[in-house]
Amino acid sequence: MKKIICSLALMLFTTLSYAQNMAYYKAEEAMQKGKLDEAAAILEGALKNPKTTKFADMYNLAGRVHAQLFNPQLLNAAKGLPLDTAAFISELDKTITYYTKSYEYDMQPNKKGKVKPQHVAENTRMIRDMLDYYNYAAMFLYNQKNLKGAAEYFQKYIDLPKNPVFTKAQTDSIYNVKHKAYAQAAVNVVMINYQEKNWDGVLQSVDIALKDTASLQDLYIMKMQAHLEKKDSAAWLNTLKEAVTRVENNSGFAQNLLYYYVNKNNLAEAEEMAQSLIAKNANSKVAWYMKGCVELNMKKDYNAARESFKKALDLDPNYADANINMGITYINEVVARRNNGEYCLDRTKVKQFNADYEKIKVFYQNARPYFEKVRELLPDKPSVWAAYLSNIYTNLQMKEEAKAMDELLKQSQNK
Repeated sequence: MKKIICSLALMLFTTLSYAQNMAYYKAEEAMQKGKLDEAAAILEGALKNPKTTKFADMYNLAGRVHAQLFNPQLLNAAKGLPLDTAAFISELDKTITYYTKSYEYDMQPNKKGKVKPQHVAENTRMIRDMLDYYNYAAMFLYNQKNLKGAAEYFQKYIDLPKNPVFTKAQTDSIYNVKHKAYAQAAVNVVMINYQEKNWDGVLQSVDIALKDTASLQDLYIMKMQAHLEKKDSAAWLNTLKEAVTRVENNSGFAQNLLYYYVNKNNLAEAEEMAQSLIAKNANSKVAWYMKGCVELNMKKDYNAARESFKKALDLDPNYADANINMGITYINEVVARRNNGEYCLDRTKVKQFNADYEKIKVFYQNARPYFEKVRELLPDKPSVWAAYLSNIYTNLQMKEEAKAMDELLKQSQNK
């Protein structure tokens, strides 16, 4: 009697399992007849049933069904026709999810401990063919002002090459071939999260974006702001230091870093920072510029500062900030010498006054070409150079030139 009961139980189990696996063939037949929604419904019910056993097959077929449901949306997008964004995204998600699950079940060992995959090539090929579609979905959402959704799908685009269907070599190859596209997607994620004041979101994606050289300045500004909002001053400082080394054509970061050390009156750390920048890249104009700034503003060592600024200018003669500060070394030094009583300022002592005045003029003569160079480099920014040139021309007794500078400065202030 026990044997009969066992046989009946076995028969019942087999019948249920057979019925669920038969759903595969029903769905396949429906798909072949073009009844895609019916096929999808059959597979959805079967995949939720615990009696189903052919998961690799079922998910693969589900992937194929939803790929066909996705195709009309893709064609509309390609032709610029009206697009059902929700359907585009839904079918895209389902297609990639089902092919991924098919791969995962396909790679599971059987009862004998052996792995005998049936769909690896197809699953991999289909997901590879769909690599760019999350990017399209993100752009559709962004254009619809759905910023949160756009950030989510840009991130999905970035992450898809890490899908388990790909080997590490394949993943690396995908990222290498399209590294600019993935970097731009990461920039998009950072910018959206920044607009939304999602500081954790900014920090999650910004380092990926920073692997590329595009938008470095904006990315570092956003990363620094995120650290400030998170009240992480140490991370803010490290980010600022990194920005100084990588953003060669903008001295704003360098100025901020210098201000940080000047504000704290921490000469030792400032010197250490400048030396470390040079050690990392002795051909960095910003590194030498920073060293010169420390020597000029904190050490008041004008000769050393000029040596550093000269090295920066040897690397880039058109480096405006280095030209400015090279000129300032002469102006600040002569002012310091005058304040220390080195020169005779008593006009009644004519001989001594005139002799010392000639010494003073040498400093302004030395400063003059650097500020005239800055004027040439930044002709539309008289606020940067006009006041300095007015001072220089006045001390060199070039009255008309000094008057012209004063007029330019006045005009710029009235704009």
